[in-house]
Parts: sequence; C-alpha cells; structure tokens
Amino acid sequence: MKRLISERITIIASALGILLNLFLIPIQSRIWNGSQDCAISNFLTTFLAKDALLDEPVKSTLNMPQEYFKYGHYFVLVYFSLLIAIWTSSFIRQQWLKNSALLITSIALSANVLIYWASEYLTIYAREIFFIYIEVPAITILLLLFTIIAYKSKEQDHSKWKKYVYLLPVLLSLLWTILFQYIPHAPILALLICILILSLNNQQMPKIDTKLNWYAIIIRIAAIILIVISFGISIGIKYQPTTIIGENQEIKIEAFSKNSGIELYVFNTGFNRMAKALSPTYKKWRPCPIYLIKHPKFGYVLFDSGISEKVALEGQNGLGFPMSFLFESKSKLEMLAFNQIKQLGIKPEDIKYLAISHLHDDHIGTVDAFKNAVLIMNSKANTKEGSLTRFTAASSFKESNSSLGKSYDLFGDKTIQLIEKPGHTDSDLMLLVTLNQGPVLLSGDAVVHDDWLKSNDVERLPTQPAKAAQNRNNIRNLETKMPEFIVFPGHDMPNIPKNRTDIHIINPEFFKTRNLNIK
Repeated sequence: MKRLISERITIIASALGILLNLFLIPIQSRIWNGSQDCAISNFLTTFLAKDALLDEPVKSTLNMPQEYFKYGHYFVLVYFSLLIAIWTSSFIRQQWLKNSALLITSIALSANVLIYWASEYLTIYAREIFFIYIEVPAITILLLLFTIIAYKSKEQDHSKWKKYVYLLPVLLSLLWTILFQYIPHAPILALLICILILSLNNQQMPKIDTKLNWYAIIIRIAAIILIVISFGISIGIKYQPTTIIGENQEIKIEAFSKNSGIELYVFNTGFNRMAKALSPTYKKWRPCPIYLIKHPKFGYVLFDSGISEKVALEGQNGLGFPMSFLFESKSKLEMLAFNQIKQLGIKPEDIKYLAISHLHDDHIGTVDAFKNAVLIMNSKANTKEGSLTRFTAASSFKESNSSLGKSYDLFGDKTIQLIEKPGHTDSDLMLLVTLNQGPVLLSGDAVVHDDWLKSNDVERLPTQPAKAAQNRNNIRNLETKMPEFIVFPGHDMPNIPKNRTDIHIINPEFFKTRNLNIK
C-alpha cells in the first residue's frame, strides 16, 4: 500500500511538472528568440494570449529580455515537482543514485531560486555565476545520473522499445534544446517524462534497496536543508520586477544660463573592477574619476577624492577585508587627487569645498589631504570615525529646484546644485553644474557607468534597488531631452564634444589601462 501511494505521488508530481514546463517553454522560448523564433515554438505560442508575448524583445544587460523574469521565477515549481517525483519514486533501486539525484536537484533548485527571487539583490555577474557555473552543470550531471538510473531500470521490461527508455533523457534534451534554444527547460522536461514513463511501467519492479548508510543520511539532510532554504526564500522574499521604465513627475526641463565662467577639470585616480571571486567572466576595468570645478567668484570645488594612497602603494591589499575580496583596485602615487591638482598649480589647501558622492572607499580615498575644504555630504551620510565625522549637510544650503527635482544651491546663483538622491547608497549626492557652455551632471555611482545608464535593469547591489533604477531613468530621460546635457558617471567617461572648451581632461593617458600595465 505504501509503495502504491508513493508511485501515485511520483506520477502526479511528474505530470504536473511536465504540464507547467510545457506552459513555460513556449513563452520563454518565444521571448528569448523574438520574431525569428523556430517553427515549433511559434506553433506552441499561437495558443497563448498575445499580450503575453513580445514581437521584438528588449534585451537587458544580461542578454535576457525584460519579460524573461515575468514568468521565469515560476520555474522553481517545476524543480519542486521534480524533487517530489525523485524522492517518492520506487523505480530507482540504488539508494546512492537516488540520494545523488536529490542532492544535485536541490543544488540546481537553490541556484534557480537565487537567480529569480533574489535577482534584485545581486549583480548581473553574480547571476551569471549561479546560472552558468551552478545550475547548468547541476542539470547536466542530473541528466547523466538519470541516464544511468533509466539504464539500470530497463531490465523490468523486455519489450523492444521500453528497454531503450534510458536513452530518453539524452535524446529529448538534445532535441528540445535545439528546438527551443533554451536551458534548463529542455533537460528537466526530458527527466520528468522519463520519470513518468518509468513510474507507469513499475508494476514488476524488484525489491528496492532501502538501506541508508551514514553518508546517504548526510546527503539527504543536506538536500533537505537546501530545499528548506530555497522554499524560505521563495516564500519570504517578495518577487520584484527586474525593470523599471519611465520617469517620475518631478522631471522638468529648466533653462540653463550660459557664460557662467565655470570650468570643469577631470582626473582619473585609478581603476577598479569586480573581483574574480564574484565575476570570473567580467574583466573590464573601470576608471575612478574625480572632478575639480573652477568657479570665477567662489574658487575651487572638488567632487570626490578618488582612490587612496594605500591602494596606490599596496594595490588590492590596500582595500582591506572584505573590500579586497569584492574588488580589484589599482593606482599609483602620481594619479592621486592631491598630486594631480598640483600640476595645475593648485595646492590641496586651495580647495574651498569638497563634495562627496557617497562613502565608498574609491570615492573618499584622499579626503584627509584637503584639510581646509568644507566637507559636503548627503544629510543621511552615516560616518562613524575619522575626518568624515565632521561634515556640512547638503540640505543646510538654500533649497532650490532643478531639472532633477529638489536641490540645494551651493552658492545661491544656481551654478552648482547639490542633489540628494539615495539609491546606490543611502547617502548618494550628485552635483548639477552649469558650466560656461552648458550643464553637466556629476552623478557619482547613481550612474555607475554608461552600460547602466542605457539599461533598464534593477538587479544590482544598491541599498535601494528600485530608487536607484528610477534615478537612472530620470537622468537618462533628461539627457535625451537636452542634447547639451552631459552626464559624467561614477566609473566611466562620456563623449565630450570637441567644442566644449569648458571641460578639460587632465592627464588623458591616466584614463588608459596600459598606464598601470593592466591588460
């Protein structure tokens, strides 16, 4: 009786998993391939509501369409169906095979949950790791395991075609991967069909090995822990959309006066990139620029102070733990902020104001060198020690309005406006500066780089993901509506028109990685 119930549960679980998978495959395959989709996928999608599909999908920076995650997170239910089917199956005679299959499926499930439910808390590169280096290999191993399981189960029936059932996982996976051009749907569907066939053909099955040794118990406990954690994340973390499109109502185009006499000097203090531990596939180094504003009446204003002297001397080790684990950073002494401004005949003590975009190390590295400067930060900045504990809040200056909403006027002439826009961190501060020939925005990491400015992604590691994406959209919309408006990202350089004589790139060779022997 107990075995009969287990068999029924296996059949029901595998059948439900197949039905759900068949629902998801055509949707995601059509979205993945767009209007150039294959014939079989086009045929299947004719039975779906038109508003569920996109004719021309808009790709995200992970090369996934915006609608991908709308349905993709439901795939976790297919994994749960597969787990139940494996756990209750009686056709798997060897316990080591069943335990291995349970553990591998649990690992793939955990990776899938992290990709879909926790995606807004991860970088796109971390998501790539979960998918490419965990979920896909786990499914491949699972496919091989089930080929062995099906092969060992073939003795139960000696009919001409059923004894070749062990070939189903591989053949169906290859077939559907080619047709739908998508993993992991194809192999999981093949496995579920294989389980269903074997379960329906399980009446004369020999006695199952039910003995559990110590390592089998450990494997099952590990599988249970992974399943519980995955289920907890699925239930406990509200799924969020991965894209935010549009602008909010505070965006208003304001006229910018020219001939302000203000000039901007741009320096690069070094390069950063994500550590290999976080992103083995991401190799691009990003600059760490700082900005010196020359006001004809009020003197010099510095925005950010760049990479620290410790990093210039010690390299990545100068970041300290845990930052040295998360990022790679390079610089050299002549690239440091206080050394570069000296080339212009400006001493550190000549800097009247130092505005900080946020409190990450690569933006505050040489703050102590500018002892005479009034330190300006977001009023929400949380400083606990060192020279940063004494600062002037941006909100203490005269409140004003800008094209990006509420601002604070540094000098009362609307030439330099301080804008508090939390998102990347809770203490983000941007500077909207009216230069002699037009406006520029010094965004800090509110716009990390140009790729981020062009995308609609939310899946990053900001403290407020949705706000960070909305701020980015507002900035992009303003840039679109005002051709003369230039955005300077936190770790990138925009295209600067040749006629902009009010913007000066100092030591342009420092913006090239070969200056630091970086390949």
